[in-house]
This record gives sequence, structure tokens and C-alpha cells, in this order.
Amino acid sequence: MNTRVFRWDLDKTYLVSDFESLRALLRFPFERAEDKVAIPGVVALIRGLRRSAQAANSRPFVYFVTASPPQIGTAIKEKLDLDGVGYDGIAFKDQMHHLVRGRFDALREQIGYKLTQLLLGAAKMEAGAGEYLFGDDWESDPFVYSLYADIIAGRVDTETTLTILEHAQVSGHYIRQIAELMRVGRPQIHIKAIFVLRQRRTPDAELAVFRSRLTWFDNYIECALTLYHYGLLDLEAVLEVARTVGLTPTSIAGSFEAVVARGRVPRSALADVRRVLMAEGLSTAVPRANLFRVLLNRMRRVLPPRRFARRLEPLPDYATLVHAWTHHARKQRAEETAAAVAMRVGGDVVEAAVGVHTDAASAEKRTEAEARAGDIAEAGDQPGSKRRKPSGH
Repeated sequence: MNTRVFRWDLDKTYLVSDFESLRALLRFPFERAEDKVAIPGVVALIRGLRRSAQAANSRPFVYFVTASPPQIGTAIKEKLDLDGVGYDGIAFKDQMHHLVRGRFDALREQIGYKLTQLLLGAAKMEAGAGEYLFGDDWESDPFVYSLYADIIAGRVDTETTLTILEHAQVSGHYIRQIAELMRVGRPQIHIKAIFVLRQRRTPDAELAVFRSRLTWFDNYIECALTLYHYGLLDLEAVLEVARTVGLTPTSIAGSFEAVVARGRVPRSALADVRRVLMAEGLSTAVPRANLFRVLLNRMRRVLPPRRFARRLEPLPDYATLVHAWTHHARKQRAEETAAAVAMRVGGDVVEAAVGVHTDAASAEKRTEAEARAGDIAEAGDQPGSKRRKPSGH
């Protein structure tokens, strides 16, 4: 019996989270379990992953990693219980511990914290286990997950890792922990795939640099279709995600086409899903696949789950990518985007205001002209006024 480990980021991957406003940050520690909201479709997907693994005679484990402090752990655990999501562990970030020790640089830092937790988790896994990572693009999950996968594969050594972390301005506290974990020895596990929910709508090209091991998606029906193709999710689980993802049939058809268009999942592999989605009214019509390819893919589904990355691909250029995926870089990019939007909106407002002013001035002139014309006409109608005789032509 093999082992499948599904390791999940919590905020913005499982939970709808808002850390951008002061009001949301102040409210967050006081939220109860029933106040927290799961992203549509994710609950059905995690349940389906566990059930499908058990049906395939595999042992499933579900772990969560969050930057939330342990002081609010009770509410998070109760939320997972309310959702009916079984889990085997949650790693919290002890912010108070950093505050007491004056490690202020570690409070907002994510790369070092998450890589530390991933390596700690890997050290506890049994040899031969396969791990699947789920995160989002809000901060640095694509970068951290990819770096972690290459460390586990033995493709990035300790010295290179520490240099990358220094360039990322990772807290010395985490750098020392990571160095120690890497010197202990490399866990004999396999990072099978990385799945990233696009919360920032990061362009495809910026995610493609992490190679075919990383798959991105815009909602959980897209993720479910990919997992179905690789034999990690059964048909019923895909349907349950479709029922709970909160999309119209037209939008689900669009998601179907988006998955096929990315080139990772052939249309023929989703023929059975397509048929049932349409039959149940969950999706509008989508084109069929070639019949021969459909039959071939049905035969493949009785075999073990397909491998995600079949060939050894070049390493991502971490030395360059680190400057785009640190917290500081992401924050700067967000500020630049917000400023650009503000300027564009401001420009539209000014343009609209000028247009309104111009239209008002024109209307005022038309009104004055009409008034003068009315006065002239009225004067012409007065007794004793002289009218021009019409021309005889």
C-alpha cells in the first residue's frame, strides 16, 4: 500500500482570507469557526482526494500549513470539522514567539517559514511516499514549492539553497533551521505535483517557468478536471466539485475549455466527465473528443495514476526568480498595480468630468440660443411689428 500526502496552504487556498485591509486584520483573530468561509469547491475536492486514494488502496494524509498564529487554531480546527474535512496535522506560525524574541523580520516573511515547515513535514514521511502540494499565487507558494521539490529531488544543494534564501532576505532564524534540516539528510520521498490557485491572476508565462510539475488553475473545477486525468480524483468527486464551485453551466464549460487549452490534459481524457456534466445540466455543451483517443484514455484509467513530469527538465532560474517572488517584491508589484489602476481610474474621471463640463457648456449655449430665438419670434408676433414679406421667388 503506497502513501499519498496532500499538503495544503490554508489562507487563500482553502479559506477566503483578506489581509489587505486593517479592518480585516483586526477582525481576523476574533472570527469564530462559522464566520470563516471555504473557497467554493475546495471541501468537495479534498474529500474526494481522500476517498479516491482509499479506493485505490493508498493511504491518504492531509496536512495544512498556515501563517496564522496558534492562538486562533481552535477556530480553524473547528471550521475544518464543520466542513467535514479530515486532516492529519496543521502547522501554525508562532508570531508571538518571534515578537517576544525581537525577530521582527520573521513576522511577515513567508519563504523561510514555509520551506522550514515543508522540510519538517518531509522528515516525518515514510520512504517512498508521494506528496502533492496545493497553494496559491498571492505571495510565494509557486517559488517555495518548486524550490522544495528540487531540494527533495537532490537537484539543489545546501549551499545553493542558503544563497537563494539570503537573496530572498529570509530571516536568519529560518536560514539556520533550514541548513540544519538539509544537513540531516534528504528524505526519500517524491514530490509528484504542485497545484496553484491563481488569486492574483499571475500571467501563464510567469508560472510556466516552474516547469510542467506545476499546474495552475482559476477555480476548483479546473483543478478537479486535472486531478481526474491523473487518476487522483474519481468521477463522482468531480461532479460534487462542479455542484459546489458556485459557477454557472456556461462558466463550467469555459473552465473545461481552459483546462484543455493549457495543453496538460487532452480533451479525450475528459470525455466521460464531459458527458455526465452535460447530462446533469452542470455544463453547457462543449466539443467532443476523437473517439479512438477516448477509448485509449479509458484503457489507461485502469492503470496506476499517470506521472505528472515524465522527463527531467531544466531547473528554474531561482537566482532570478527569487527577486520576483519575495514578500517585498510581491508587495511592490501590488502597489504598482494599484497605482496604475488609480491613475487609469483618475484619468477616466478627469476625462469624464471634462466631457460633462463640455456637454454642460454646449447645452447652456443651446439654451441661450433657443431663448434668443424665442424672444425674436415673440417680438415678431407683437402688434405693430414689421414682418418681412416673403420673396416672390
